[in-house]
Amino acid sequence: MTSRSRSTTGLAVLACAAGLLHPRTRRAAGLVSAALLVAIFPANVQMAMDLRRKGTGPAQAVAWARLPLQLPQIRAALRASREGR
Repeated sequence: MTSRSRSTTGLAVLACAAGLLHPRTRRAAGLVSAALLVAIFPANVQMAMDLRRKGTGPAQAVAWARLPLQLPQIRAALRASREGR
């Protein structure tokens, strides 16, 4: 993942978070958040695999530990989308 794509992904995550705050945009932001989390999951797996070869122990542990945490994040985003008006 390039620096530019990381920046773009980060901005998208922040935009989704901002959208979740307002009831009027919560439905769309929840759906987009869930889609974004699903879309970036393969990149997170690739990062964990890359760190297995060249990363430090703590970096490897964090990279692998964050993968299962995406499922509850996706569920929360979908739940928020159902709360939107």
